[in-house]
Amino acid sequence: MSGAENPKIIRLNTIATNQKVNASIEAVLEQKKKMYQPDFDQFVCFCEEEGRALDFDALEKYLHYSVTEQRVKYSTFNRRAAGIQFFLKDVLGLEQTEDEKKRIQIIRQLYNTEDYLRLKPMRGVRAEKQDEVLALINKYDTSKRSDIRKRAICFVNLITANRPSEMVRLKVSDFNLENKTVWVMLKKQGEMKEKRLTLDCVLAVKKYIETVGLAPDDYFVGAVDKWGNYKNRMITERSYNRLIHDWLGFAPYTLRKTQITHMHRKKADLATIAKQSGHKSLQTITQHYLEVDNADVEEYL
Repeated sequence: MSGAENPKIIRLNTIATNQKVNASIEAVLEQKKKMYQPDFDQFVCFCEEEGRALDFDALEKYLHYSVTEQRVKYSTFNRRAAGIQFFLKDVLGLEQTEDEKKRIQIIRQLYNTEDYLRLKPMRGVRAEKQDEVLALINKYDTSKRSDIRKRAICFVNLITANRPSEMVRLKVSDFNLENKTVWVMLKKQGEMKEKRLTLDCVLAVKKYIETVGLAPDDYFVGAVDKWGNYKNRMITERSYNRLIHDWLGFAPYTLRKTQITHMHRKKADLATIAKQSGHKSLQTITQHYLEVDNADVEEYL
């Protein structure tokens, strides 16, 4: 009698599959725990100081304290709320009632009141003019191997409006230079996204791949040793931030914001900008990337 006919017999491959699934789920949960651990630790300290149990009632009080006493930014409030809710639900196994959800929503609305409205804006890096950024990138248009690498990486970061987390994960095989496209791993959204490249960008990438002798499975950014030799390993986002700052004098998010603003000024609609930048929310683009530049205002004063 086969395993299919006898429900009491469990095949070895079934057990192996179950173990792999459980391991994958555990890995995702561990990653989220690591990401939210600092926020949860602060919440635990708050509960210990006030003699509260670790539950959603305490979370409500802690979030209110975060706004009214600590006066944390709106983005910090949302991160704390998401992180602690994850721990309470997915780690401690607690259930949140609809009333508890509603009360936290009401506390979040404090940011819409006059007393806390100044905590709401998110002040990020400012956009530069694209032609000025291209001029900085093109200073590396030389025959030196190190300059060829720098120019290609900066060019791709600008045109794709990639995040640092996306740049360090790019592989040579992700590029389709004939079609002027690249598949980008959006770590934040957990998906792959096809983005367009300009002809100048394609030529810079092609020159880099040929000069360094990159293989399809090599990381596009990779690392270099102290002698300038390429090493096929993924560098950290922090190292990437430092690289771009050393090369151009500003953080890589400036490249992202510059490209998004440039597309907007060329009259691209929000859906087109989102397709290239990898944003899921059009509202995020409007609120955090497309604020009117002071220079634009001065034109009409």
